[in-house]
Amino acid sequence: MRFLRLSMLMGGILAVGYFTGCSDKGVNPVDTISPVPTPDVSFMNQVVPFFVNYGCDGCHGGNGGLDVQSVAQLLRGGIHGPAILAGKADSSVMVRKLSANPPFGDRMPRGGPYLADSTIQILKTWINQGAKDN
Repeated sequence: MRFLRLSMLMGGILAVGYFTGCSDKGVNPVDTISPVPTPDVSFMNQVVPFFVNYGCDGCHGGNGGLDVQSVAQLLRGGIHGPAILAGKADSSVMVRKLSANPPFGDRMPRGGPYLADSTIQILKTWINQGAKDN
């Protein structure tokens, strides 16, 4: 009987040690993995070329007061306010004007061909990254 009580006591101690000795406290290792950062989108190398390829640099500059040739001018905007809001692509007039249902006027570029979704995503990523002048 004494041996049985001692075995039960030892078994209880071992069980308590087993359940409380875990050092990770139940944290799932997958939850601790950091997401892979998105590389910075370059204004000069990735954004300006699509302005040039689609003729945006020639179309804007007088009509509506918008000039797309520099980050400062995009942030300043035209008669409809700032063309871009750093960190807020979905609220930026420029992104909204590139969509199928712009908030005012025609979809850009006027008369098409319209930008591919992948090109619009590059612009959105650049804006969401802070619209850096890089």
